[in-house]
Amino acid sequence: MKKYNETLRDYYSNPLNIEKAVELIIGKIISEKSIWVIGNGGSASTAEHFEIDMMFIKQVTVEKKVKVTALTSNSAVITAIANDKGYEHIFSTQLERKAQKEDLCIIISASGNSKNLLEASKYCKNNGIQTLAILGFDGGDLLKSSDLTLHFKTGYGEYGIVEDVHLSVCHQISQLVLAELNTRK
Repeated sequence: MKKYNETLRDYYSNPLNIEKAVELIIGKIISEKSIWVIGNGGSASTAEHFEIDMMFIKQVTVEKKVKVTALTSNSAVITAIANDKGYEHIFSTQLERKAQKEDLCIIISASGNSKNLLEASKYCKNNGIQTLAILGFDGGDLLKSSDLTLHFKTGYGEYGIVEDVHLSVCHQISQLVLAELNTRK
């Protein structure tokens, strides 16, 4: 079993994908596309935190607005969809109503196997919306179905490590996006 104090490098097998993720996000910002962020439980919290980090980029980089929304934060919408259509549709239904072709959906998940995230991913694939999955454990089904993945391999059930790593990488991505946008002014 890995010890908690090992570095991110011990968990992450492809650091180049962080650069690809940053370029993907920058491309969406420059082309004024929307970025949607989703996750469950602790990953929902990370999704909302990531929205805040990305939202503040626009204060420094005035030319382009960062259109980012966590689809986890409106409990009335989520419970209405869960009640009427089923919990597995809470994100795909919101994407259906809000997202457009060439947008980006960032999916944050420890297991990569939650039905509502898989439904959202399937909706994205069928409607020209790119997906970036930030995953833990063995990556689950999202590892295979996402356009780009940041996979931090851990033992199954190591939620604390996965959630900490995911929040850290979201901070890193937002800082790299900000730095890169500032060099392109």
